[in-house]
Amino acid sequence: MKSIGIIGEYNPFHQGHSYLIEKMMKATGAEVCVTVMSGNFTQRGFPAIEDKWDRAKAAVQNGINVVVELPTVYACNSAEYFAKGGVDVLEGFGCIDYLAFGSECGDIDELKSAASFLKDHDEQLQQRISELVKHGNSYPKSRLTAALEINPGFDEAIVKEPNNILAVEYLKQVRKMEPLTLKRRGDSYHESASKMREIMVEQNPNFFEDIERAYFKLVGARILQADSEYLESIFSAGQGLGNKLKNEIRYVSSTEQLIERIKSKAYTRTRVSRLLTQVLLGIDGVAVKNATPYIRLLALDDIGAKFIKEVKKNDCNTLPIITNINREKEDFGDIKETLLKDILASDMYNIIAGKDLYDYSDYIKAPFIGI
Repeated sequence: MKSIGIIGEYNPFHQGHSYLIEKMMKATGAEVCVTVMSGNFTQRGFPAIEDKWDRAKAAVQNGINVVVELPTVYACNSAEYFAKGGVDVLEGFGCIDYLAFGSECGDIDELKSAASFLKDHDEQLQQRISELVKHGNSYPKSRLTAALEINPGFDEAIVKEPNNILAVEYLKQVRKMEPLTLKRRGDSYHESASKMREIMVEQNPNFFEDIERAYFKLVGARILQADSEYLESIFSAGQGLGNKLKNEIRYVSSTEQLIERIKSKAYTRTRVSRLLTQVLLGIDGVAVKNATPYIRLLALDDIGAKFIKEVKKNDCNTLPIITNINREKEDFGDIKETLLKDILASDMYNIIAGKDLYDYSDYIKAPFIGI
């Protein structure tokens, strides 16, 4: 079965996602759409607007055939690791033909050129970026400066626009799938996920205020409990961020206040936000370095079920396919520590969202099966 793969968060699912699926399925003649989706926490470092099971169900009800989870260690990380995890999972099926994604650029050749430049000059770039960061510049600004020093003609928009950044990282990682991009048409054409989240919050402000308070309390407790050495070992920390968290936590009463006190020219809002989730879940350098991907099913329809059956029959998958973590837990092996972060993320999310810890546990919830 010809197939396309997509990496996303669906936080929440919206018309832009449907547009990408429809266009790419038609352009490729694919019969199956497989998505790798973030779990209960997002790349920017906040609890998702809905839990992963509900978002996976919505995706299948809106045209996607298979939804699998992007392991939390990758999902709550920078574009480089987010892309690496997503591409590795999709290529782990062993038979997905295309990788489809949106971008502000919309030109696959231009994106490939930028990806090749960044990959070919990686060592030189990283050395210069490190020097610039030490002088108080943020990583994004340092990377752009370094790229322009090596190649003055480098297109700044490629490393400034969020979807272009992800697109380039996908292209740096992809090995077997054929990459395809669709130009994003902007919020005037499709309602954005951020706008939809704003509407959802406006419709139920008390619920989301409770979530914010619960999240802050858990993060705050973890910061107070941990020593500075542990906080400094968290993947997005370093450069004294761990100590700064420890010093500032007593002066704030919300996540927003904490982010405002920590962020600076060198530490972007996104990095600090992501750092807080990594602190909560214990995502340190070791967890990221040793991260091992797998294919964990969250939702699928009849077409998706046939696809998974075909993958298993042909034995083409290079990563383990997980449908029931209770039945398969003895076979986890190398993936155990990475999978345990997903389970912890669900438990923390359920506390934050006021969901029953047993009923909504990863040990109890089963993949949604649609028609």
